[in-house]
Amino acid sequence: MKSFYNMPDAEREVIEKLWDQKEPVKQSLLLTLFAEEGKEWKRQTLNTFLSRLEEKGLVRRENRMVTAVYSREEYNLMQMKAAIDHMYGGSLSNLIAAFTRENSISQKDAEELIKILENY
Repeated sequence: MKSFYNMPDAEREVIEKLWDQKEPVKQSLLLTLFAEEGKEWKRQTLNTFLSRLEEKGLVRRENRMVTAVYSREEYNLMQMKAAIDHMYGGSLSNLIAAFTRENSISQKDAEELIKILENY
């Protein structure tokens, strides 16, 4: 699986805006939405960010419409899996062991984790 977690802030803003729209939008609408937030990006600036996101496989442009390839939830799951694969060799138990060594875990949280695992 490709790792996407080194996304610059501006690209992240663009993908977040696309997720908020929930359906394909015109690039001109994106420019308007950013202008409303005080970002006076030029069309070429936005086009550069969209091209980078497209190269990463996160955005698709067809007939002047732009859409996110993955939902926010799908993307976050891919990010989490890539991080666990990279840092803990794909082992969730190694992640939990590392987390609990460095952070205290409440009895309630431990019980909830056990319930989740039992239901899995």
